Amino acid sequence: GDDVFTTPINLEVQWASCTAIAAIERVGGRIRTAYYDLESLKAIADAEKWFLSGKPIPRRKNPPHSLMHYYTDPDYRGYLANPSDIEASRVRLAEIVGYTLPDGEPPFEAEQKRPEQIFLGLEPGQLVSLADEKVFEPTHPTLVEFYKGEEQQLADTVR
Repeated sequence: GDDVFTTPINLEVQWASCTAIAAIERVGGRIRTAYYDLESLKAIADAEKWFLSGKPIPRRKNPPHSLMHYYTDPDYRGYLANPSDIEASRVRLAEIVGYTLPDGEPPFEAEQKRPEQIFLGLEPGQLVSLADEKVFEPTHPTLVEFYKGEEQQLADTVR
């Protein structure tokens, strides 16, 4: 199916093969592999249920040490990889597989999530009220520090 894939998409997955990466990038799409800890996975798997529960959006944790290499690897488009290394890897993969990358900056590069974000455009700690169609920010200094802190939390699982 990779040779008939024609629509550029912006995709974030937990794992991807080089064949899948090439199929997406060949038509101008963007793919990133990203780790989701259990709490983050619950939130993103059924966002409506999460928002209706009244829980704040969790802060995505870093992968366990055993998976850190994969998510920092530009060849697998890891979300923790250096963007310039990812660009060099895009060019290298196109040369190896034998396709020409579309001209210009990929259309999805303008909007990117930070490593701790789960939802594009929403921040960790925010509460989403679907009934009121509003997003609420934490204001207590302890909560602000927890959700916006510089120190990235390690995953609570070991693999």
